[in-house]
Amino acid sequence: MKKLYSQMSIAELDAEIVEILEAIPRAEFPSQKEQLERKYYTAKAYMLDSADFPPGLYAVEGSSGERFLLEYINGIMGWGVLDNQDDKSNREEASYPLSMLKSVENRK
Repeated sequence: MKKLYSQMSIAELDAEIVEILEAIPRAEFPSQKEQLERKYYTAKAYMLDSADFPPGLYAVEGSSGERFLLEYINGIMGWGVLDNQDDKSNREEASYPLSMLKSVENRK
């Protein structure tokens, strides 16, 4: 039985990521590819330091120009709101693995 990502060492996570990256091109259906991509981002997130992600504006990797306003971190997930929604007063909370977030600008 495989370990949980949270129980794996960095070396084990590296090996898992290589395995996932090799499996992505072999995926037969779009849903299989998307599932493998999510596993990749999740495994990669366990290798990152959450202290490197201060609250602020981030681009979401793999999306079409979405901007994400990070408010707080819980484990490997960054929580906040999508910043490009037209109605600023009615934005829904969203979360992404930290590995999907690329800094745009950060406030202090």
